[in-house]
Amino acid sequence: LKKVVLRLPVVLSYSTEANVLPSLAALQSRLGLSEAELKRAVLTLPPVLGYSIEANVLPSLAALQSRLQLSEAELKKVVLRLPSVLGFSIDENVLPSLSALQSRLGLSEAELKKVVLRMPTVLGLSIENLLPKIHWLQRETNLSDDELRHKLVSNSVMLSYSLRDRLQPRAALCDELGASRSLLWSYHGKSPPAFREACEKAARRSAAV
Repeated sequence: LKKVVLRLPVVLSYSTEANVLPSLAALQSRLGLSEAELKRAVLTLPPVLGYSIEANVLPSLAALQSRLQLSEAELKKVVLRLPSVLGFSIDENVLPSLSALQSRLGLSEAELKKVVLRMPTVLGLSIENLLPKIHWLQRETNLSDDELRHKLVSNSVMLSYSLRDRLQPRAALCDELGASRSLLWSYHGKSPPAFREACEKAARRSAAV
């Protein structure tokens, strides 16, 4: 409770019985949340206590579910992994970004859905964030359109990485050590020291050939 109040002091002015509890009940019913899951969502996103669930959140969830053809279980999975989606402007921001991503990569409906289910945080990324990153990955790792599509569907988390703070420095490290930039894909999840070690090993193998 303290955590919620500190993050959302205005909650003290809310009408709990008249507004908050009915809204939480509607959200819980719509998504089939357990008490623990509902609690986790609120602790992660305290502002949800002030959202207009019936008027705004439920129609937004319906639009997202329809666009991606999500089952009830899949929609619930997305919300639990990314509670902030409850506050997103689906029609104005999320759907246009999904359309731009699908168009840029030539994704089928099934592939787009797979990307979102593997990495729900893509729903919070803007077109301005996504497209330059995709262009850079294709250019700097020398991929065809088909190769790029396949890799991003399989490694959707790459879309969430910072171009400036993660991808570009790692590409520079590959160049410095004489390793292929393909390691950006192969070892994308490794820590900085582990990634450097992988680059050094790859460079030694290459030099020995």
